[in-house]
Amino acid sequence: MRLTLVLPSLLWFATGVSSAGKITPHLTVAGGPINGVLIEKASSRLAVYGWQVDDSPKPEWVLLTHGRRDALKQAQALIADGTKAIAPGRERYALEKASDFWAAFTRTRFHDYAQQSTKILAKPLKISRWVSDGDTFEWKGLTFKVLETPGYTRGSATYVVKLDGKTIAFTGDLIYGDGKILDLYSFQDEIPEADIRGYHGYGSRLAQLVASLKKVAAENPDFLIPARGPVITEPKQAIAKLIDRVQKLYRNYLSTNALHWYFKERRMRLCGERVLGKGANIELMPYCLHEKTPNWIFETATSRLLISDEGNSFLIDCGAKRVIQDVNDLIEKKIITKVDGIFVTHLHDDHTNVVQEASEKFKCPVYATEEYADVLANPGAYHLPALTTTPIRNITVMKDGQKMKWQEFQFTFHFFPGQSYYHGALFVQKKDATPIFFIGDSFAPSGFDDYCVLNRNLLHESTGYLLCLKKLRRIEGDYRLINEHIRYVFKFSDKELDNLEKRYRQRIALQRELFPWDDPNYGVDEQWAVFYPYGLRLKREHKAGLKIRLTNHSPVARTFSVTPNVHGGLVLVDAEKEITLQPRETGSLHVTVRAPGKSGNYLVTAGVYSNGMAFDDWIEALIEVE
Repeated sequence: MRLTLVLPSLLWFATGVSSAGKITPHLTVAGGPINGVLIEKASSRLAVYGWQVDDSPKPEWVLLTHGRRDALKQAQALIADGTKAIAPGRERYALEKASDFWAAFTRTRFHDYAQQSTKILAKPLKISRWVSDGDTFEWKGLTFKVLETPGYTRGSATYVVKLDGKTIAFTGDLIYGDGKILDLYSFQDEIPEADIRGYHGYGSRLAQLVASLKKVAAENPDFLIPARGPVITEPKQAIAKLIDRVQKLYRNYLSTNALHWYFKERRMRLCGERVLGKGANIELMPYCLHEKTPNWIFETATSRLLISDEGNSFLIDCGAKRVIQDVNDLIEKKIITKVDGIFVTHLHDDHTNVVQEASEKFKCPVYATEEYADVLANPGAYHLPALTTTPIRNITVMKDGQKMKWQEFQFTFHFFPGQSYYHGALFVQKKDATPIFFIGDSFAPSGFDDYCVLNRNLLHESTGYLLCLKKLRRIEGDYRLINEHIRYVFKFSDKELDNLEKRYRQRIALQRELFPWDDPNYGVDEQWAVFYPYGLRLKREHKAGLKIRLTNHSPVARTFSVTPNVHGGLVLVDAEKEITLQPRETGSLHVTVRAPGKSGNYLVTAGVYSNGMAFDDWIEALIEVE
């Protein structure tokens, strides 16, 4: 038996609600990775989300609530078979312009600060009618009202209809089950009111989600039928729970938010009032102890230069040519004699763009810990925020906790998964000086730098910010922290560390309630399933191997199965289909593809399935055929 056939019932059982089958005399819901919805009137059929293409008579229309690839598999098949589609006009970018997106994305995926979903179709979908807020659609005596309900995507819509004496709202992925959402990373976006770009816009579209939920509640629906999960039979209670949960989560986030340091209180209050309401009580962490940087550390851009008593130097990060120029000026002025090495704290382009150039210029090695050395050496193999286009070669890979003597300094290298999973830190001890912990971008004097969920801020005890806090607590004696965006050294008191940990654990508990999965990391880690390499160049008609990397965040062993799909002329040669992973284990399945005889950009996608989880075409890789 195919694993995907049993998933819907397991998924719905996990929520405590079971609603498959006839909902009203004329309305049927068939569970699956995406719910199939069928309305039958006067010997005719209309589908919402999708329906089995081999079930006749085929539906005349299919209503789409948004344009994400993972929600459209059945709808694509219906439309290809002649069913006409209705879709929200604000999702046109995803449905009608898919080819344009992928043509541009081979370049724009680097230095990406917009942080929008890449779950875009491989090719455009034919839409017969575009609708917007307040529009109506008449079919067989039924009137479907269109509500624009952005949140999960920028342009999502809800369709409301009176059927068999019941008011029914088809809400897409706006809400799941009893007041939950599928994930948090899909809500990352810019906040124009506060002049904040997508990269810093943690939970931005939670504001639209709250407004959209209230808009749906005002229709007084008897049932909410979402794209995934159970039919919601108590809409008011479910909506109230979800609003309460996301507002508690956002209030918690603001209370330990590094952007308070960077953007100050006024802008943070603007962010808070969008989600929490005008005049809401917004708590911001007061700034911790911060003071002038010691004179043996030279500050330039997002880099720091350690200067020894003898005039040797050691560089921390190098994201701009200005850094090379400034260091060269110090050499010419005989303030320093040479650069002995470069430590890279994390993957982001403003810390890595010219590391390779600096290494060649100063003829020095580059150091990083093993957990993120590969993304520095092969950035094109990943899809992550703010990737550089310049690989760093010949990295000297250090283990977590490894020590190194340099001049009168003692270095200790750390895996430090704070702002990003792909992050390290360097603890620097100098005789007769307060030790300095170079922590990249992981903390600011007002809290956590976790404003971009797609950086992979994992929530386990052994990684993410909980690990970073443990490392800070283990330091014996006095010390100071350096975040290279900040012209100070700083330190949290024991009381402030207690507060940071308390608030962070509260946030984990809130996310455990907010997501329907057996571990909240699935809701914050889009990369729990991913192709490696993400981008690959291939000669015409040549073969290439890819891996599908899967991380089992669950507290129990899981078996994952995958269904690879090739598009546009690529050929699937072979693929491993199933893997069992122990709790917290990461493993890979191998896929081989062959390039067509024509140059161009091609897409490989894969569905990912496990007990209680079912995602069609969830992940993708880009193949550039030369």
